[in-house]
Amino acid sequence: MRKSADQLLNELVRHVRPPRGCAISLTEHQSSGPADPNWVAGSGIMNADCIKLYQQIVAELRKTNPQVDWSEVKMKTGTARVALWSSEVDGELP
Repeated sequence: MRKSADQLLNELVRHVRPPRGCAISLTEHQSSGPADPNWVAGSGIMNADCIKLYQQIVAELRKTNPQVDWSEVKMKTGTARVALWSSEVDGELP
């Protein structure tokens, strides 16, 4: 069973623990097959240690969860859906 985009985003945020004011996002991406991820991660400004951890976790998640379920995500940028976490909006870490 696929994780939802929000579940994967929460997992990423829980592992990275971004600093206050830093947003983390997943954006829907057209994949070419089941092994090709259908999402791309993005982040705001973080210190070097957070960036290194963020990159490691994203690489792991792209291997273990290449395809996520976007059906519950309503926010869009153009035609792509976007799952967004921000400490300014969402408060505490999940």
